[in-house]
Amino acid sequence: MKFVFPTPAEAQPGLRALKTVLESDGRLSIVERQFLEAGKRNILHQDFDLDALAPITPEDLRAAIDRPEIRRQLVTAMVVASFASGEANQDQLSAIEGFAKALQVDLHEIEQLRHYVKREYALLRFDVLRHMYVGDRVGQLYEEQGVVGILKTLGTLRGALENKDTAARYQALEQLPKGTLGREYVDHCRERGFPLPGERYSAPEMILPHDLSHILGDYDTDPKGELQVAAFTAGYRKEQTASILIFVLCQFDLGIRMVPQAQPEVGELDVDAFLKAFLRGTECNTDFFDHWDHWAVIDRPVEELRKEYNILPKA
Repeated sequence: MKFVFPTPAEAQPGLRALKTVLESDGRLSIVERQFLEAGKRNILHQDFDLDALAPITPEDLRAAIDRPEIRRQLVTAMVVASFASGEANQDQLSAIEGFAKALQVDLHEIEQLRHYVKREYALLRFDVLRHMYVGDRVGQLYEEQGVVGILKTLGTLRGALENKDTAARYQALEQLPKGTLGREYVDHCRERGFPLPGERYSAPEMILPHDLSHILGDYDTDPKGELQVAAFTAGYRKEQTASILIFVLCQFDLGIRMVPQAQPEVGELDVDAFLKAFLRGTECNTDFFDHWDHWAVIDRPVEELRKEYNILPKA
């Protein structure tokens, strides 16, 4: 995404607003303090004394920040911070709604936070999935193949079907030299016990950019790796960034099952690593979910592709 760094004049009121949201329930937890400190280091590059920052009203924030892109990023950060705190509540939701109204920011992820606060997990799951790449890809599959295509995909996912032609195409990648994208992908899957596309119980081919982001970004598939690759993805995506972050926070930090195939986890968030992965994604020059043809580069070395896509070394 086109991430815009705030100026020092925007950073201080913005951080005050984030702190106002997080301590609106009367206290600032250890995790919330960690989030604000990580934001100072990684995003703002400012050394504000958190304890000295006074609360700010929506009206004062509106007067302090004019740029629409900074306003939208700030409200997005409020929502993500509330989820990341592990203690999202009605006080935080109300504070965010007040700031969003004053800043004239319409963000559908506020509705996702509302579902979370009300413990409406089925509605939360549905809304998050339809606003991230999963929803896009299901819609694309329906347009191309109709209901039959969706049923076949579900059949393969559940192990009832196998697409031998698709499976053979991916199995052939094992013959590529080590270090190429295709060979690294096959080795990645085999080492972790993941079926290749087309094989029984395999994930839909349409979300392959996620798997290849693990390879290109060098992120593992443990909970911490999934949190980081999602942040990396949110950074390089042109849109839908907040829903991706909310999905992975729910699944791998808050213990809310967002997909049937993965066991939910609790307390896996490393805020510093999360924000660093997001910023690394913003430097990437390609959105791998936006008509990227992986077959055109499948036989090329991963290191060469990282340079081409401007995927910087990990911090």
